[in-house]
Amino acid sequence: MWGLNFHLLKIMLSSVHFIEAGFWRYLFGVAALAIYVRKSFPKWSLFKKHLTGILIVGILGLFCFNLLLFWGLQYTSSINASLIISLNPIATICLAYFFLKSSISYQQMTGAFLGVVGVIYLLSKGNLLNLNLIVFSKGDLLILLAMFLSAFYHIWVKKYTIGISGKHFTFLSNLVCFMSFALITPFLIKPHAINYGGQFWLTVLTFGVFGTAATYVLWNKGVVIVGASKAGIFMNIVPFSTAIIAVLMGKELTVYHVVSGIFILLGVAIAQMKRRTTMP
Repeated sequence: MWGLNFHLLKIMLSSVHFIEAGFWRYLFGVAALAIYVRKSFPKWSLFKKHLTGILIVGILGLFCFNLLLFWGLQYTSSINASLIISLNPIATICLAYFFLKSSISYQQMTGAFLGVVGVIYLLSKGNLLNLNLIVFSKGDLLILLAMFLSAFYHIWVKKYTIGISGKHFTFLSNLVCFMSFALITPFLIKPHAINYGGQFWLTVLTFGVFGTAATYVLWNKGVVIVGASKAGIFMNIVPFSTAIIAVLMGKELTVYHVVSGIFILLGVAIAQMKRRTTMP
């Protein structure tokens, strides 16, 4: 679903400012989550009890991450951004070690390394010499900050979902993100007629329901189950899934897509392997 998001975002940005894109994304996302939790709607007391975690994840992990990522893409290339974001698994493993006291296994480091190799091979289109042509710009700093926030997101979800159901935490943190976009949108976007076509609204609906609501419900639940370190490894699948979806949309599948996919999936598999114990 996150791989699909890059294609959906490209369609949205052809019609609206990136701030407005964030507003519409989370409006539909929060609406879908509200329907999802309607039978057990979270009470105000639950929000107050977990206020710190909800605000941190909602403002820093969601709102600021999206803001920095969309903003950074205005000044840098998509290949630069993808290369920087591909550092997420390693950053997550290191942050989990320092903040959650999680151990770092050789399998995790090997998996993260193979994943990064696969991502770089994918982005270079099978020719690592292409990386020499990259010119870094000021937008790379914004993308780097976004990458660290996405890594911290895994840590915060694992830490702050104790004592609160995953669906309630996901709804409330996404609600905070939407409110943040709603607060800044009037100051940064001039009033204009909302006369977008059917394709735009279909894109927003898909982005909100599947690319936001369903994705974060599944992801947050997964982080709680497997832990932040292992969850971070799966971020390497996003560039690969983005490429696969591009193929399904009519673009050509090449050898480097297959090779990079093997590296990425192998890295994820190795990172999930349990260490064998030797019998005395």
